[in-house]
Amino acid sequence: MSSARAVLLDLWDTTAWGEMPTEEERLTTQLGVSEGMLYDAFELTRDARGTGEYGSPEEDLASVAQACGLALDPDDVRRITDVHIAWLKRGVHLYDDTLPVLRELRGRGMQTAIISNCDHFTRPAVEALGLEGEVDTLILSFEVGALKPDPIIYRVALERLHAVAADAIFVDDQAEYCDGAAALGMRTFRIDREEAGLDPNGHTAIRDLHELLDLM
Repeated sequence: MSSARAVLLDLWDTTAWGEMPTEEERLTTQLGVSEGMLYDAFELTRDARGTGEYGSPEEDLASVAQACGLALDPDDVRRITDVHIAWLKRGVHLYDDTLPVLRELRGRGMQTAIISNCDHFTRPAVEALGLEGEVDTLILSFEVGALKPDPIIYRVALERLHAVAADAIFVDDQAEYCDGAAALGMRTFRIDREEAGLDPNGHTAIRDLHELLDLM
């Protein structure tokens, strides 16, 4: 029997996934830039957006546009923001195993949390999913001002769950973020829904969340 009292799970590519937007909904189309330019802009602004440096989805989008060399007027920013949020509300889904496993964990008496590196656009997505009602706490990096693998974000989650690292499990698809949790003393599982195998960093590798229940 596992001694775990708390389970922290990543959001994107662990518990939730996004379908491809239509060509008209794509940010590249809306902004009129190439995929490469948009990727570079996202990377350039990632830390600032992910720690809440900007105060709203509109400001996050404006920062990306500026990094692309664009100066959008407020009406264009609002319009593109609305298009992107509308897509997030209908185009983001939970994996089939997410709710059954979350409910089983809570049924076993465990505290649960979602912990995600993200900007303001993730909030309407999780609200549309109804995910907040399925866990004990939801930790979004832009709301707490820290990104995985910064120890602060894990500690915020543990404090909200009234748990200690030694009694907690962390699940993520990124080895670097598992490393951050392991450094604090959490037991770590790296999920790869395409090809789970031995993890070179020593995290237990799983292909789906049902395996987590079996290995805890």
